[in-house]
Amino acid sequence: MTVAELEARLAGAFARSHSAERVRSAVVAAHHRFDGRPIRDYVPIFVEREAERSFRCRLGEQT
Repeated sequence: MTVAELEARLAGAFARSHSAERVRSAVVAAHHRFDGRPIRDYVPIFVEREAERSFRCRLGEQT
């Protein structure tokens, strides 16, 4: 999965609560957490999980 595909997937999943720009920022920030790691195969999965967790926490704070 590419970063663009991941952004599109998350933007669709969180369209009601987060702008596309917010999704992009979360994906970029999560992706940077894995800079310099030797194994890159699973980074998209970890990035998706981290961004989703961030969004869900924010939604929980709003209610």
